Amino acid sequence: MPTDSATKTVRVHAPAARVLATIRDVKSQPEWIPEILEADVLEADQQTGLPLTARFKASATVGTDTYTLAYRHRDDGMSWSMVRGRLQTGQEGRYQLDEAGPDTTSVTYQLTIHHNLPLPGFLRNRVIKGLVDGTLTGLRTRVER
Repeated sequence: MPTDSATKTVRVHAPAARVLATIRDVKSQPEWIPEILEADVLEADQQTGLPLTARFKASATVGTDTYTLAYRHRDDGMSWSMVRGRLQTGQEGRYQLDEAGPDTTSVTYQLTIHHNLPLPGFLRNRVIKGLVDGTLTGLRTRVER
């Protein structure tokens, strides 16, 4: 089963608290992540309101994918793993936030996708790097406005 991973770090000119609030606002992801078509929070923590599980519809190279993610929250980021999917057989991801100045945050985005798609390695590599780049570009644009 093919597994593809990509990691990238960018500096965002916004406080870490704003970046963290943006990535935790799962319902807004279709507004700033190009591939996400729909995002619905299925379960949220009763005390904090933070998403625990969410269902997504996303555009993919080979069609539209639907999947459900389970989230873990930390003071310096958020991570997730896939509960179920259609095209993907697994997904793990993580945002790691580090203060890089008074109003600057270093954001590291790590994404791993498992699937059964018979695509050449160079194409899969280009796709996952494009996903990570597009997500970070969207995040930067969203929090710096």
